[in-house]
Amino acid sequence: MLTIGGIYYVYKYIDSGSKPVTEPLGNWLAKLQFKANGSHDIEREWAGFFLDRSKLDFSYRVKDELWLEAILKLNPQNQALVDTIFDTDMRLRPEYQVLLDAEVSPQTIATVQAR
Repeated sequence: MLTIGGIYYVYKYIDSGSKPVTEPLGNWLAKLQFKANGSHDIEREWAGFFLDRSKLDFSYRVKDELWLEAILKLNPQNQALVDTIFDTDMRLRPEYQVLLDAEVSPQTIATVQAR
């Protein structure tokens, strides 16, 4: 039993020590492959996104970080929209709950704010 514990400890030590080296290397290789394939980030001319209820938990907090990252990369102005409708804990503000399962854009936010 002591041997198994020792092996596990050594494995965890090596695993945690290698992450600072392997993670940046993996990211660099992914970017290299991205360029070799001729791929590029998807960007959109207009700001806005669909506020999918399934991406939020029961308390309206963002539970899908990958979805949020994709939203922010679509258009630089989406950051301002996200900052407007979510609080610092990434929880949807009550006044913007009417936008669930609908489009979030500068126009829809202005409509909600005009109420």
